[in-house]
Amino acid sequence: MNKTFLILPFLGLLNVSTAQAYSPIIHDFHSVRAAGMGDVRYTTGLYEENFYANPARVTENPESQLQLPKLSFEAGSSAIGTIGSLMKSGNDGLSRFSSAVGEPLSARFQLVFPAYYKKEFITENWSLGVGMLVSAQTVAFMSQSGEIDPTTLLNAGPSFTLGRRLLEEHRLSVGLTARTEFRASSGSVFGISDFLTGAKTMNQALRGGSGFGLDFDLGTSFRPHWTWLGFQYEVGAAINNILGGKYTNLGGRISGWANDPIPSPISYNFGVSATRKNLFIFDSLLYAIELSDLGPANAGGSIFRCVHLGSEAKWHALAARLGVNQGYFTAGFGVNAGFVDLNLATYGEELALNAGVMEDRRYALELGFQL
Repeated sequence: MNKTFLILPFLGLLNVSTAQAYSPIIHDFHSVRAAGMGDVRYTTGLYEENFYANPARVTENPESQLQLPKLSFEAGSSAIGTIGSLMKSGNDGLSRFSSAVGEPLSARFQLVFPAYYKKEFITENWSLGVGMLVSAQTVAFMSQSGEIDPTTLLNAGPSFTLGRRLLEEHRLSVGLTARTEFRASSGSVFGISDFLTGAKTMNQALRGGSGFGLDFDLGTSFRPHWTWLGFQYEVGAAINNILGGKYTNLGGRISGWANDPIPSPISYNFGVSATRKNLFIFDSLLYAIELSDLGPANAGGSIFRCVHLGSEAKWHALAARLGVNQGYFTAGFGVNAGFVDLNLATYGEELALNAGVMEDRRYALELGFQL
């Protein structure tokens, strides 16, 4: 059967109005624990979270740890609904796919393995973290004018983090992360007609850019002596992707992927957290407010896309989390049973330049093993 006859009724379902500005903030790494608490991580991050946030927090890891595989999976509600519709469809599959028009189709797979964290490295003043990350993510979007933005990124490589404690009682920490990474990403926008006919335009769009490179993060954290309402406070700040996150400075392009990959631009991040031990039935209670992805990482975007608020309450091996990410509520739950660590979260991510315009509601699961 000629595919042209399939294209025509499908295009008839599309509104040719201009799509809203679509500009997601792409992160190499995403923590399910942090996602449940508003994506705060610069004053709260632990273990692998610090490879891509505040490297100074490596000094706050509770203990040395050998990380066995830690897997995480995420999917947006629109992606889940579209997949469900396609699985139910028969000959009308293309018509059912129209439910994806104007909706983001997001998903992520992530693996941290192996990784090792040393609480006291050489002396009690130093801490170390080294780990390997593999991540694949997509935030595809089909506009009402029938164009598909495939925004897909694959990145893999090791990170090395070193932190130093300073001042009396180790109230000040500084840290540095060096990261080597290979990445490949999708290219330009293509039309729905290219997708249905398998045109060369689509193949070129999917095979965008690739590269291999090195970048750095620099961070600091400080715990003042003063307290209020029994809470201990921490102030943190970090600069991520100091070299611009292009990951092409060591070459590494593969055949057919000749362009530059999607970059992770330099970002400026800071925040404050408050923690109290043994409050009511809780072993600990944490609150944090942070501004992250300031600067080129949020180019042209509202500052409200950079606002994150979060909380976490721990009781024995259980943790409950609530927060606000870019104006959207988040919630999470965690179980740390020593050898096994399980985290669940739901959060909203803003995909437009202004907060409150285009929410992508996502659901995430993380399962990790450690010694």
